[in-house]
Order: sequence, then C-alpha cells, then structure tokens
Amino acid sequence: MIFDKDLIQKINLIENLTNAKVKDILVKDKLIIIVEQGEISKAIGKKGKNIKIIERVMHKKVRVIEFDKDPVKFIKNFIYPIKAEITVNNDIKIKVDDRRTKGLLIGRESRNLIELNKLTKDYFNLSVKVL
Repeated sequence: MIFDKDLIQKINLIENLTNAKVKDILVKDKLIIIVEQGEISKAIGKKGKNIKIIERVMHKKVRVIEFDKDPVKFIKNFIYPIKAEITVNNDIKIKVDDRRTKGLLIGRESRNLIELNKLTKDYFNLSVKVL
C-alpha cells in the first residue's frame, strides 16, 4: 500500500479525532476507514459522534470497518449487516440466498465487490467471488 501526502493527512486527522488506530482508508464516493482490531468503538464514538464529525469535516459519507487477521471475519465485518456463507480455499467464495441480498453485496456498478476485492487482495492475496 502506498500512502500519498493527502491520505496520510486524512489518517492523522481521523486518528486525532477518534483515538483509534487507522490501518487503511479507501476514498471514493464515500470514505471507507479500516481500523485495527478492537478499535471500532473508539472510531465510531458514543452515539456515532466521531462518524458525524468526520463526515462533516471530509464532506463524504463514512463507513468504518474493523480489520481482522482471519479473512472470513474481515469479510463478515465488511459486508455487515448482510448474512452470508463464506468459504476460503484458493479464493474467497461468498454465498447468499436471494437476488436482492446478492445485489446489495455486489453494489451499484459492482462498487462494493471491487472495494472488497481490493482489500482482500492487499491483505490476504485472495480474490472474492459471489455465488
């Protein structure tokens, strides 16, 4: 992962606002913040206070995800609140029951799937397939 000056400034700002250790940030139409394991409650704050502050400062919607060394747990954190059956072999397979849930998982123009694929490739060197 390569961090440019702008990304480092964003990480520092978020860490100073929340006191949570930030592992990674994805900046697209929304801000996806990956925090270290056990830091999610610090990052969110009481009643979502920290999220609201970050959204106001960054002018973007914010999503916070807790990192986990186990790829299955990390994916469950990423796709929460969607319930799915996740298996890991040479790649990661996510099985969902109905079309609506599959659509939510993949996202408009496959945004959610692209983001998940990027993160799993970076952290675990695995690709994701939705069944």
